[in-house]
Amino acid sequence: MKRNRSHFSRILFLGPLLFSACLPKEELQLTQADPLWTQTLPLDEWQQVETAKEFSQLLGEVMQNKEARVTLSEHIQQYDDFGDAVSLATLLGDKQTMPPSELTTLSRAGNISSLRTGANPFREALLQHSLARLDAYPFLERAFETFRDRPERAQQRVSLQEELITFFASQGLVIHFPYEERFNWQTYAGSITTTYDPLIREDWNEGFLYSLTGGNSKGSLVPFVDDEYSLDHATLVVTYLDEDFNEMNTTPPVPELPTPSADAVILNYNVNHTSISQADILFTTIPEVKMTNKDYKKIFSRFVKVRLFRGSSKVKVSFNGTTSATAEGETFRYDVITFSKDDIESKRWKTVNIQFDPDWDLSENSQQLLLFTELRRHGKAKGTANAKVGYDFVNQKPTAEFTSSVIVEAELENSLFRTNSELSRPSVLAYIIGATDFGVRTRNGIDFNVKSVGPLHFYFEHRFTDIPG
Repeated sequence: MKRNRSHFSRILFLGPLLFSACLPKEELQLTQADPLWTQTLPLDEWQQVETAKEFSQLLGEVMQNKEARVTLSEHIQQYDDFGDAVSLATLLGDKQTMPPSELTTLSRAGNISSLRTGANPFREALLQHSLARLDAYPFLERAFETFRDRPERAQQRVSLQEELITFFASQGLVIHFPYEERFNWQTYAGSITTTYDPLIREDWNEGFLYSLTGGNSKGSLVPFVDDEYSLDHATLVVTYLDEDFNEMNTTPPVPELPTPSADAVILNYNVNHTSISQADILFTTIPEVKMTNKDYKKIFSRFVKVRLFRGSSKVKVSFNGTTSATAEGETFRYDVITFSKDDIESKRWKTVNIQFDPDWDLSENSQQLLLFTELRRHGKAKGTANAKVGYDFVNQKPTAEFTSSVIVEAELENSLFRTNSELSRPSVLAYIIGATDFGVRTRNGIDFNVKSVGPLHFYFEHRFTDIPG
């Protein structure tokens, strides 16, 4: 069962001594089992993949120890509010390289002094197995030797086990159990699959299968492991520590609702959009959103980050002897929205209180919602759409009729443009409440009509202020 999330301030994690024992590719011969694609990665990413791959195999052998499995599960539940991941540094009790979110959890529990000295079957099993079997993992073995040979390490007199703890903890690894809640390590007797983030692909990877009832302790290759596989097969993913890991283990504040005018009233009925004039104020917000499927979730990712842009039209009137008017597109960017895997599985509504438009004018005949997902290993993405204008350029006044279109564009670094949805003012106001394709969301006794931009569902709350003409 997952714990209730507690609020503590967000801290940007700057990362541990990641890959302190860097090895050039030419110093380590790749075995025939290594996939060819790893040889095309940049050096730093190649090192990440090789480290995570070999550690995932080492982890599979260690997980054949029941006490180690139970300890891993207990640490995940203790340190992760989402109940599916824990850093290797925390499992080893190394406070120096623990991410801030887990260190805060530890401090709150008041047992910092016992972290390194208390009983820890996972740590003991990992260390004992590594001392006996590290030569089976050439990249890890050579990296450990290089780590020990560093001048600052040579001056310290510590045991080999202590050096292993410091070495492993400095690698910046996270053990992610995508569907931990579906398995009980106290009674589980099936097989365990381990895998790792391949960096170069986002939908599948190879894995390694380990039996808990005897047989091949070295594991056997599973050529295709993806998110659906991990639903029914206990799968441990070795991935990498970054600021996103720390962010997901903190509770961001709930966005406050922008303040409308004091005499604004919520529209709890469908209206003809022509009844709300250009002079009136239509203050439109998106109170809540939910992600309805996993289409945008990367392989074994713990979350999906989406960002919305509003694309609209702006009428510019100039006075240069003869009055003239033109329309152009404009774009507004909203805050990033983060959905955990559990949010998506449960189709949970999240409070966002987005100020969609502080005054949806009659001239904004239609607007666009453009949806991006933020992904660290992608470049800049661009989304383009058309917004409709309702303006009589001859008589120089807004009109309820569509008269022209403008292009709206949005660009976002480290992202993918996914989709867009056109929102016409007549249609939006005609369906404020009541079910259509996506049902209703009942809020404060009002059955708001649910709309969609791709798998992201939302609804509008309109506050109307009547300005006498």
